Amino acid sequence: MLRRAVLAGVRLAFAAAGAPAAERIADPTCEFVDGYDPSQNDFFANTPERTVLLRIRDDLDGDGVADLALSESSTWGNAGGQWLLFRGEPGGGYAYWGTLFFSPGSAAIGPRPGELTAYVPVGATRGSLQVHRLTAGGITLRRRPGARSREPRRSGGLRRRAQGRAAGRDRALPAPRVPA
Repeated sequence: MLRRAVLAGVRLAFAAAGAPAAERIADPTCEFVDGYDPSQNDFFANTPERTVLLRIRDDLDGDGVADLALSESSTWGNAGGQWLLFRGEPGGGYAYWGTLFFSPGSAAIGPRPGELTAYVPVGATRGSLQVHRLTAGGITLRRRPGARSREPRRSGGLRRRAQGRAAGRDRALPAPRVPA
């Protein structure tokens, strides 16, 4: 019986050692420049002279440890680009967290701790707000409100007038006044 327990413990130890764990990285910026990209995006498409490295260092998940977001300019369009996110570890170093698409000028931490909200354009006049939940277990899309309408919002008066016409209650408009 004792022999089976020892054998089971040894098997469990080997299985745990062989299981993939989150990769710990001391300096994600250097690794990224050297080609580390677990997301398999097409980073560094331009020559080094034409490439701008983008880096955000902040506590994204509200745990008191600074996290890191890395990107570079060669894959960006008008809407932004892909960012590799790395979760800061309390003992130092980072673990790869995931990839998000946003532009730094349209992203904000919050509205709740551990959330990142980004406005992602999908055209010249449309886009959507995306709220991502950042936890030790990963990044999830918490909510995605509907895309904005292409039409400008009407005021209540115009809307009521349009509804009145649709119901057959058209009124004659007064004639324009001409100054005397």
